[in-house]
Amino acid sequence: MLDTNKLRADLRALAHECRALKDLLGTTWTRPMADEQRHLARLRWRVTEMCVLRAWSRGRRHLALPTGEEGAARHAQIAERAAKDYEGPVVASTDVEGAAQ
Repeated sequence: MLDTNKLRADLRALAHECRALKDLLGTTWTRPMADEQRHLARLRWRVTEMCVLRAWSRGRRHLALPTGEEGAARHAQIAERAAKDYEGPVVASTDVEGAAQ
């Protein structure tokens, strides 16, 4: 079973961290910021994976990927990878139509 409370708490924490990094990167740079930019990109992808997991667990899609089998397989792949941190397999409907619902 998916631990949705932990997932939501982690999403909130990562959103705050992303916001803080964006604020830092939005100011005048006084030093090289490549490390912060890479860290923000990794954080944003992790947040996306977690949003895909949350949507998939409710039988929806988060990303605007191709519809049909190809898109469903990609969503399932991302959700299963993210689910490893939240105990248990992802159980969702395989007949999700449309994207970014």
